Amino acid sequence: MPASTRHAVAVRPAPGGKGLFTTAAFRAGETVLELDGELRTEADRHSIQVDVERHLHPHPAALAEGESAPVPWWFLNHSCTPTVRIDGRRVVAVRDLAAGEPLVFDYDATEWSLASPFRCGCGACGGRLVRGYGHLDPDERERRGAYAAEHLRRRAADGHA
Repeated sequence: MPASTRHAVAVRPAPGGKGLFTTAAFRAGETVLELDGELRTEADRHSIQVDVERHLHPHPAALAEGESAPVPWWFLNHSCTPTVRIDGRRVVAVRDLAAGEPLVFDYDATEWSLASPFRCGCGACGGRLVRGYGHLDPDERERRGAYAAEHLRRRAADGHA
């Protein structure tokens, strides 16, 4: 069965609240989860940028249900050492993952500019301000090269600072 249809993820307690975790192993490059929702041009604190000026939002009914909504990707948390990357509407493993591992991605490698910047709490970076790829210097962009979203690399190559 393809990884995208296995539903091998679960919402569990995580530092600071809840997080998304694997319930099965995945190989690097394998799709862990498909993202579902409404595409809009504007970002907000609940969206994930999936293309240039395209942000995926949970369906309004899911937002109304809050944490009880069946929207697993809502519980993807940030980390400066990600286990997954966002590739369009797919969540893809950046390395081999064992069952039980947290699914975390680097918001600076998916969002051009966050609607709600925040101080990182991953423990790997000293609490830096997470604002989006558009705010990174060239060295920080280069460090994310392997997992930065194609739409961000394209936009930066087109001369956007």
